[in-house]
Amino acid sequence: MKLGFIGAGEMGGAIIRGLLSQGWPKEDILASVHTMESAERIQKEIGIEAVTDNLRVIRESGWLFVAVKPAQVESVLNEIAASGVPAKPLICMALGWTVEKIQRVLPAWPVIRIMPNTPLAVGEGVTLFHFAAETPKRTRREVMGLFDGMGKTFEISLSVFDAATALSGSGPAFVYYFIDALASAAADKGLPQEDAVKLAVQTVIGAAKMVERENLPPAELARKVATPGGCTAAGMDVLAASDVKKVVANTLSATEKKATEYSK
Repeated sequence: MKLGFIGAGEMGGAIIRGLLSQGWPKEDILASVHTMESAERIQKEIGIEAVTDNLRVIRESGWLFVAVKPAQVESVLNEIAASGVPAKPLICMALGWTVEKIQRVLPAWPVIRIMPNTPLAVGEGVTLFHFAAETPKRTRREVMGLFDGMGKTFEISLSVFDAATALSGSGPAFVYYFIDALASAAADKGLPQEDAVKLAVQTVIGAAKMVERENLPPAELARKVATPGGCTAAGMDVLAASDVKKVVANTLSATEKKATEYSK
């Protein structure tokens, strides 16, 4: 079955690379992009066929991925509607484009709304799913199965989809920011910048794996490390006094609010 991508930018490209890393045949992926220069670059770098003809992708794909920016989705949906092709699974990852909103243009299509994050390119992603009622159970399983090899998948109800998007969709940027803060602080103390980044990265990786393996609340694991009166406890006191949890809560709230605005 051919997978068609309208748009192959950062997120679409990450999904394509993730699929290829799982062994999906290059000849079974077709992408359309804006310019011939982009098409040639994608063909050279990724090895899939890339064209500038959306209509060809719409007609030839078994499953159709809409991977363009939110402002471009409406024109793409109108192009799909005008093509007259029979309804097929349509997977959209554009922020704010709910199943209901897409079905205003493509009524009764088996629409699948996803929100992946970029770590799926290295097999450690999170992909959120929300399905139209018309999406057959078999198709739901198969589409989620595409992403299982790129990390973890979660079916999320509409009422909390924006909150989940704030956490996992935008979350990598917040983690990158924290890693940068850790590394920069260590570098300011004299540690070579390159070493500081490597130490910060491995520390975050190790801590995340401990949370996953130990199956304990992260706060409890933090308490286990922070011996009373010790150096870790001194640092934890600063975090508590700075009310880092409130800062994080405000960060997610602002992100969720923006996601909700896009959905209107």
